[in-house]
Formats: sequence, C-alpha cells, structure tokens
Amino acid sequence: MSNDSKQIYVSLELGLNDIRVLVSEYYSTRFNIIRNESYPSDAISDFKIVDRKALVNNITYAIKDTSAKIGAQIEKVILVLPAYNFKRFTLRSSIIPENGVVRKDDIIRAVSNSLKAKIDDGVMVVNPVVTKYTVNGISTRRMPEKEISDDVVADIDLLCCDKQMAYDYVSVVEEAGIKVLDITLNSYCIAKESSLIEESLKKNIIILDIEKEVTYLSLLSKGKLISCETIFEGLAKIARPVKSIYELSDNDLYKLVKFNVDYDSKYPDDTVYAISRDSKTSVITTKKLNDLVKDSLNDYAENIITMCKPIMENGADLIVTGEGEQMKALVNILKEKNNGNCRLYYPDTIGVRDPSLTALYGSFIVYREKAVMNNLSVNCINLLEYDTSVKDKDFDADGDTITSKIKSLFKQYVKGDQ
Repeated sequence: MSNDSKQIYVSLELGLNDIRVLVSEYYSTRFNIIRNESYPSDAISDFKIVDRKALVNNITYAIKDTSAKIGAQIEKVILVLPAYNFKRFTLRSSIIPENGVVRKDDIIRAVSNSLKAKIDDGVMVVNPVVTKYTVNGISTRRMPEKEISDDVVADIDLLCCDKQMAYDYVSVVEEAGIKVLDITLNSYCIAKESSLIEESLKKNIIILDIEKEVTYLSLLSKGKLISCETIFEGLAKIARPVKSIYELSDNDLYKLVKFNVDYDSKYPDDTVYAISRDSKTSVITTKKLNDLVKDSLNDYAENIITMCKPIMENGADLIVTGEGEQMKALVNILKEKNNGNCRLYYPDTIGVRDPSLTALYGSFIVYREKAVMNNLSVNCINLLEYDTSVKDKDFDADGDTITSKIKSLFKQYVKGDQ
C-alpha cells in the first residue's frame, strides 16, 4: 500500500497537567483512530516551562511508549498549541490568476504573502485562514479553483498565539528528538472538528473548553474564530476543597469530582470513595462530596456566565467541551445559570469519544486541508515498521488469522445454541 493511499498522522498536546498523544490513519477519505494516550506531567505552569529537563524526559517517554504500543517509531508530530495570548489580524490579498483561470497555486501564493504582514510583537502566526473569496464580484467561502476571473480577492485571518510559548514548546519537542511537522491552535482545531465555524454563520457561538487548571472561551461569529480568552481556573478550582481535606492522588481527585458530584442523586448517603490509612478508614459519601464542592462549583460557573453574559444577551449558543464536559453537575449548573442554553460536544468518531481529545482530533482535519491544498503526502511514523507490525499481529504462531479465529468462535457459539 502506497503512502498516497494511506497516511498516518500523530498529534501531540503539551498540557498543564499531562501530555496527550493521538495516532490516526487517514484512509479512504476518513480518519481511523489507532491509539490515544495520556501521560502525567507537571513541567509546565501557566504556559511556561518550569522544568525543561523533566519535560523533555516526559515527551521522550510518551513518544517511546506510544510507539511501542502501535509497533512503529513516531518520527513527526502535529503540535497543538494553546490559544494563549490569542490575537487575530485580518487582511485582504488580491490574486491575479495566470491566463485568467484561478489555480491552487494562486491561493497558496496569497496565503504565503499574508504571512509577510506586520503583526504585534510578542505573538506569532499559527493558522492563516482564508475566510472568504470574492470572484467576479460574488462572495464565496468555497475555494474558486478553475474559476475564470481576472482578479480574486481573498479575505484572510491570521490566528496568532504567544510567540515565546510557541518557540519554547516547539524547541522542547525537537529536543526530545521528534520533528514538528506543523503547529496549530487548540481552539481553532475544536471549532473545525465540531463544524461550529459553519454553524456560526447563522448565530454566535461560544466554545467553553474546560480543562483541569485552565478554561478557554472562544467566540465564533460569521464563520470566523473572533477571539479567545484564557482563564486560569478549571476543575482544579472546583476540586480544591476536597483536596484540602483528603490526601488523594490527582488522578483519583479529578475522577471523583467529575463523575460523582451529583445534586440529583437518589442515594446521597452512598459511599463514593473510601480511604484507608494507619488502620483507619474514612469514607466520602455523595452528600459529603456535594457539600464540599458546592461553593467552589457555583463560584466557577458564576464567573464563566458573567464573562459570557454580554455576548449571550445579543444571542449566542454556549458549547461545552474538554474534561469539564464530563462533569454532569457542572454542566447542569451552567445550564441553570444560562437559562438552559448550553450544549455538550465531543467527537463521535470511535476511539476519540472523549471531549478532552477534541483539539487533538481536530488538528488532523486542519492539517489534512493543508496537505490537500499543497499536495503533501506525509507519514508521521515509520510506515514500513507499522505495516510489518500490523501484518505480524494478524497471524498467530500457527498461521491462523484473527478473522478466521473470530469465525471459528462464532461457529462454536452457534453449535452451542443448537
């Protein structure tokens, strides 16, 4: 199978609490998820690398471990950057097609020229996005390839993030021995994967991406990513009262709060967590947990709704994704404070039905558009190793295929019923 018919992409995200890796195969016009992994890391704080050596080691381990699990060495990654210090610059680029027929090369040249535009110090362009074309006086969002026109005007948005952060993140990944194939913004990836950019042509949309220590608020309007705000609050703030009393690991703490806070529970006295230390056992009931986080949960939700209120009053939908989407109690209070206007989102593709993976999966879609535009055929892993590994896994020592084994089991099941 050639590289043109199958391409394998790997996406990497350096979070404030973990490192996420997603591997996917692009085949026959769609993505098939191969692997998703998450590895703990506390080497980044407030988007600044506080322990570079530890982060390099964490990335090295994450890539090595994921490579072992898929049976092939990961060599390149699409790096998902946080939309921190986000800024958007708009410009227009005029295209004069050769021989009066618009080609892909004309569009590529217009986008490349836009990168020469002067922007503010302290930020760098991550995603240049063509938002509209004007051809023969008619506006369209579709690329006007092969259209007959003497002049085409492209409206381009330059989506930017903090320059120092971007340089630091890219350099630390490459220091770990991994090539950065491309960079992209998490908020833009979420908007693309969820098709909310298209939906925003009809109404304003606010994407609420809730993570452990940070929340991203992204405004979409008229088919564009307009702004992104970063709040250094998230599930950690909600869980803080529990952490101050009980000595729980971060993993247990967040699972406990995400999945067990329930103000509608019919069994509030049920134990949801038991801790045994020094021959003493203490338990946390649903009611106790609810009482502990009630104020912090309300404060967090109230802060979010207050920030969104000016836009919501003019008409906008609130979409919740990220890890916070899994916390039913948080979603319910957001709905209550926003008069029921709150929807949930996570990818519906098998293998990434987890809201915390939305940006990673969206990065494949963003990069795929660039690959098609520029006729790129790229694999992020050693494809020969991968194909060999998959072939080896399809056969056991006796030469039986996995498919034949399944058929054999099915036949035994049918005979058993008879």
